[in-house]
Amino acid sequence: MANKLKLPTLSEETRILSFDLETNGLHGQAFAVGAVVVDAKGKILDQFSGRTEISGEVDEWVEANILPVIEDMPINHDSYEELREAFWQWFREAQGKSDYVVVSNGYPVEYRFLLDCQDADIEERYWEHPFPILDLTSLLIQIGEQSSLDKQSFVKEFLTQHTRKPHHPMQDATITALAAFKALKHARN
Repeated sequence: MANKLKLPTLSEETRILSFDLETNGLHGQAFAVGAVVVDAKGKILDQFSGRTEISGEVDEWVEANILPVIEDMPINHDSYEELREAFWQWFREAQGKSDYVVVSNGYPVEYRFLLDCQDADIEERYWEHPFPILDLTSLLIQIGEQSSLDKQSFVKEFLTQHTRKPHHPMQDATITALAAFKALKHARN
């Protein structure tokens, strides 16, 4: 008899940390980070918002689709390294207050950023990484929401509760956390 998969524990006390990045092209360097810790009722308990100037030539798609959306995010870090370090300090503390870390679709952007954070001081940070790190897309596949359209439909209720600006890291992080709660609850039924 196969072992039954044990689903993550969910309660009113459950906390999810979610973060989202904007990069200068899919494989470029991050320049904006949004992160939240959300409780089971959808309340944001903690957050991080950081932005720096884009290093190098700006990707055309980023210029047309990202920069207009994040105009409300001030540039509050002088370099990628400063942004990365500020996020890492916040992340380490916030992760300790969270039950799960969730990203929407972490490869390659969020995973690369986490590796950069660790590599900045690998001896000190060798074991400091999210485990497990949950991927919203994988959670949705588990419950039968397999296409991008299904994902859009699944999070539709959150899109009406929040002013939606696609590719805004604070909003994407929040919606990912809320959708992860919904997916985890759905998987239990």
